[in-house]
Amino acid sequence: MNARTESETDGRPARPTIAVGAVPRFPHEAVDAFVAEAFTAAGMDATDAREAAEFLTLADLRGVESHGVARLPGYISRLKAGQIDPHAELAVVQEWPSTLALDARNGLGLTMGRQAMERTIAKAEESGICLTTVRHSNHFGIAGSYALMAAERGLGGMAMTNASRLVVPMFSRAPMLGTNPIAFAVPTGSGRPFILDMSTSTVAWGKIEIARRAGLPIPEGWALDREGHPTTDPKAVAGLMPLGGPREQSGHKGYGLGVMVEVLTAILAGSAWSYDIGRSTAESGYSSPGGIGHSFLAWRIDAFRDPAEFNAAMDAMIAELRAAPLAEGVIAEGVMVPGDPEAESEEVNRAQGTPIRAEVLAELAEMAATVGILPLDHPDRGVPAT
Repeated sequence: MNARTESETDGRPARPTIAVGAVPRFPHEAVDAFVAEAFTAAGMDATDAREAAEFLTLADLRGVESHGVARLPGYISRLKAGQIDPHAELAVVQEWPSTLALDARNGLGLTMGRQAMERTIAKAEESGICLTTVRHSNHFGIAGSYALMAAERGLGGMAMTNASRLVVPMFSRAPMLGTNPIAFAVPTGSGRPFILDMSTSTVAWGKIEIARRAGLPIPEGWALDREGHPTTDPKAVAGLMPLGGPREQSGHKGYGLGVMVEVLTAILAGSAWSYDIGRSTAESGYSSPGGIGHSFLAWRIDAFRDPAEFNAAMDAMIAELRAAPLAEGVIAEGVMVPGDPEAESEEVNRAQGTPIRAEVLAELAEMAATVGILPLDHPDRGVPAT
């Protein structure tokens, strides 16, 4: 998958991405090959390993480091322990002209999700629209990668997934829901799809892991400790707040969206809901069983209106949003639209290399030793880091 970049569309200079300081960068192709080698060494078919690597490293390219190669040790640990079936085949539970119900049979979410979205797109191209559910899967990376698959084919796309319990319901202190992301993407006339990719929690759990590795505090309002008190210490986090935070800041809306995702990915799919899914975070050692559910949607634009008219209307709306007056005190080239930071990160990272923090490199080296491959930064690999 090659998501389009800002430079391919309207010619505006890219906004600066988050500073990475002295964090080493590696050529994307080398990172991709390393990840594929690790998946293969852990028992996956070479073709499936390459496809899984492509989706995993896309997260790093797009600046979503919480869901990129930092997740690889967890996937490998569970594959080696037999908690993910490297040879699982996606099975059809039932199929109607515009719907699919699939069973991932405990396969790797990165491959099961991709195959499910491919089938969803194929059926949507025939019937106009398709809704697909997937049961008995595992973590599938960033939801946006699947929505982009549809948009890059000229269709609209959505993807959702549940996950192990990390998010507290409104007015509770006990984690019950997953971070339950929602992704939405549609084509535009300018060349780069519009994409929204968001969790229904204040923040993804991976951001907590990043803060722990870096030894940095987290912002207020992100999380609660075991007693249910707000905390800025990432090591004390026991639960995340729903999107919006406390009730006064509309956290009930994020809570409601999280439950909606549960309905579509668990209850409708016939899979476990987040409360019953085994934890797969770093401190749990990624050792619990899966049971994650996904939901995918794709639709033809021409089933609703002329695609050229749709694309022109999208471009006009986006242009008007970008031209909106800036709030006082904001220093920026203009108003952003969803997907801008990720697309601009991808442009920079494809050109300059994927940044991988030292703490993550150390974890990748430990993982590499368990499957008998050289670390990414080993001199014998000849991979230049900049």
